[in-house]
Amino acid sequence: MEIKLRQSWINTFLRCPEQARQERLGLVKQKETSDLLRGNAVHYAIEQAGLEQLHSQTTVGLDVLWDMVDEYLSAHSVLVEVWRQPYETVVDVCRANIKVWHDEVWPQLTPSAVERTFTKEIGTRDGVTLTLTGTADWEDESGELWDWKNPSRFYEPWEKKRWDIQSHAYCWALDADKFNLAVFANGQYQHIPIERTQEHIDAFIEMCWSIVPLMTANIEPWPMNWQGWHCSPKWCPVWQAGECRGKHLGEKPW
Repeated sequence: MEIKLRQSWINTFLRCPEQARQERLGLVKQKETSDLLRGNAVHYAIEQAGLEQLHSQTTVGLDVLWDMVDEYLSAHSVLVEVWRQPYETVVDVCRANIKVWHDEVWPQLTPSAVERTFTKEIGTRDGVTLTLTGTADWEDESGELWDWKNPSRFYEPWEKKRWDIQSHAYCWALDADKFNLAVFANGQYQHIPIERTQEHIDAFIEMCWSIVPLMTANIEPWPMNWQGWHCSPKWCPVWQAGECRGKHLGEKPW
């Protein structure tokens, strides 16, 4: 038996196993929100700029990046189901975030790969072959990895350095030891450098294997985790579908 784990799915599993189960089976999906639109628009512009630099050794100007953002927002805004900010505000924030990337981050970097996908086998135990898949935003010529985040506010660096799963997964998969979170929030930039040692990687691999017994047990539901911001009709697609707590508390519990 082969089981493929995606890094983002592992994060969902750690937040709530039952949400992860239902998403994996395609029973529910996240609603398209203005938050996702904001992040995807900035990601898209950075990706295009990086690919242009990688393939033609040329850099695009800020005006071109802004045009990319505007075109992406215009084309994809019709897919948004939940608006948490007005469209005009999303445009302004995206433009401000791409400007700070252009001014403060890009001059330091030269890509060796942009949107690099990977599929890497973790190993085989008791007849189960475990594989990890994912996509790294930016692999730099320095050997360091970079990931672009567009939240509504900055992170706590110590939390990311202690618990962040993405940095473990990508450093293992791409043989790197330095991972950088570039966080853009309302036109401000936060840099969180993270270093992963072999000890971190060993712990991560064991954590991946710890998920396998539940996945192979063929039982449902999986444990439900109510603790944290994620357990809310605002964020959880299972709740939004009228399952789990949503079955009993409805769409407006508080």
